[in-house]
Amino acid sequence: TYASLIVGELVPKQFALRSPEPIAAIMAVPMLWLSRITAPIVWVLDQSSALIFRIIGLNRESENRVTAEELHLIVAEASKSGVIEEHERSIISGVVRLADRPVREVMTPRTEVDWLDVDLDGDGIRDALLATPHTRLPVAEGSVDAVIGVVQARDIAAALFRGEALNLRTLMRTAPVLPDQVDAMDALGALRRAEVPMGLVHDEYGHFEGIVTPANLLAAIAGDFVSDSDPGDNPNVVVREDGSLLVSGAMPADALAERLGLDLPEDRDYATVAGLALAVLKHLPAEGERFTEQGWRFEIVDLDGRKIDKLLVSRLDKREKD
Repeated sequence: TYASLIVGELVPKQFALRSPEPIAAIMAVPMLWLSRITAPIVWVLDQSSALIFRIIGLNRESENRVTAEELHLIVAEASKSGVIEEHERSIISGVVRLADRPVREVMTPRTEVDWLDVDLDGDGIRDALLATPHTRLPVAEGSVDAVIGVVQARDIAAALFRGEALNLRTLMRTAPVLPDQVDAMDALGALRRAEVPMGLVHDEYGHFEGIVTPANLLAAIAGDFVSDSDPGDNPNVVVREDGSLLVSGAMPADALAERLGLDLPEDRDYATVAGLALAVLKHLPAEGERFTEQGWRFEIVDLDGRKIDKLLVSRLDKREKD
């Protein structure tokens, strides 16, 4: 009835939410005794329902008690109510999302990988180290497509301090090779067990696709770090004065989807916003080409050769939606 709903459920719940810890401390002992007194009755009811499920041949245990979507909703509600801060919500969501992301969505793609040729002499190695901000570099035979190991800057420095001639074949270490569809959490486990914390990502045809490091995985959870950015790098998203977004084509598609509220297909075969654009357009676009997706307008504003470098994203108004 109306009275039982208000007095028996809604009002007590609001009292509990306003002062959860004091009320929990007061009610703990009475609830403990109540649970002990009613335990036989609860057991009988539980066994009765279990018997009915066995008779009809169903398993009453749910395989997924809490789905990822429900967890995201709980975290968002906790953030709105002030239980957790916004940056805490972002990190929790990033951890949950990481388990569902293939490593190809968090890796550094091959076109952005700094590498060393295994046949470089001492001067060439020193020049390459001075030109890169990274402390670990893949070693390849003639081309980045033929990576054979990873060298650490500290090992090179140690050899120089000892007065030894630099030979990358003796200094490099073995790195784990990861399929590009392995999930990011499995990649993290592989990096923890590896001699050097850098994974070489290959596709199903054996082609080198990129590298993944602990920094990539941490950035996927907490966002990019300024200290890890190369000189001249621009942020993934720039908010303009009119409210539109200037988005990098290399931005992870799921990060933009979370920001805009887009619903991406689970079986998608792209990892970036540029890949999203290609999946929608079905062809290589020209500068100025537009498309709409779930209430948002995307415009290709800059191309780097055939690569989609920048997109302008703005919300459609009501007339355009209609």
